[in-house]
Amino acid sequence: MNDTAADLRFVPLDAGDPATLDAWLRLTLDSTEDVPLSAAPPCAADLTGSVRFAPPGTALAGELALLGGQAVGALRLVLPDGAPVAVVDQLLTAPKERRQGIGTALFRRARALAAGHGRTRLVFDVVQALPGGPARDEGPAAFATALGASPAGSHEGVHQWLDLGAHDPLADGAPAVPAGYRLQRWGTITPDAFAIAVSELERSLGESPPETWGEGPEAIATSHVRRFERMRVGRGRRAYHVGAVHEETGRLAGFTSASKTTGNPEHLLQGMTVVAAAHRGHGLGLVLKLANLAHVREYEPRVRLIETANADSNRPMIALNEAMGFVPQERFVSWEAPVAPAV
Repeated sequence: MNDTAADLRFVPLDAGDPATLDAWLRLTLDSTEDVPLSAAPPCAADLTGSVRFAPPGTALAGELALLGGQAVGALRLVLPDGAPVAVVDQLLTAPKERRQGIGTALFRRARALAAGHGRTRLVFDVVQALPGGPARDEGPAAFATALGASPAGSHEGVHQWLDLGAHDPLADGAPAVPAGYRLQRWGTITPDAFAIAVSELERSLGESPPETWGEGPEAIATSHVRRFERMRVGRGRRAYHVGAVHEETGRLAGFTSASKTTGNPEHLLQGMTVVAAAHRGHGLGLVLKLANLAHVREYEPRVRLIETANADSNRPMIALNEAMGFVPQERFVSWEAPVAPAV
């Protein structure tokens, strides 16, 4: 490690420390060249909120690297509850300070930070180009390899994008709702009547029988969706949902979710779409997504680009997205490294 990296000082990324938080925010926003052209630009409100509100079932550990009092790098780990891994959410060197060993120092610091939280492995995604797709920087994979990381052999997937200016899946109108179902809209906060069903659908990806939903204390059954909403609101995000209600039983058969940040009026993130196993085969997934797109357009008329991601194993959803006009942009591959590097 060269002298520059040896002189680094690391300070915690603490939501209660405005000066450090502001320095981290400026560093992140100044590094927008690292964001693929298809991705949404960083949103200041979303970034600031992300320090204060961790995803449900996780904790955050972040640090800012200082050199001569200036922020030159940042590191953030997501620590899932009860898991042996630390997920690298951010490892960033200031553009003007690269190739001085700062990135290597940050990676080593990540290992030490993960070890301090009792984790045994670092995991992170590396973006790769798809055959015939846009070029992607091969540097991150080479960097990770040089530091002892390797592909994990699992958790591979694809990012897809829909440009509504090039293809409008609602040009011919929305498809009819299958007989026996009705659609229900809601916004950022899930109605109490659906909170348990949404939590169970997300938890089991639709595989648990609807007749078992609601067993056990309601506070536990709904805790996931309420914690997720708290994070979303804390980050200044707005969300749009459409659910399919089975008219005979009155139960929620499936739902879809989309959200957006405050600072990117043209960008939308398509989130989870899930249908209970007992209600599949009726085309509800496509109906839900297109109905929610119409929902979004009523309140967010400037939306033009829609981003989504799915694991390779979820081929039905990838195919459904392609039928809507989503185009694959890049793939993501899970990598890992031991917290204690091999000697």
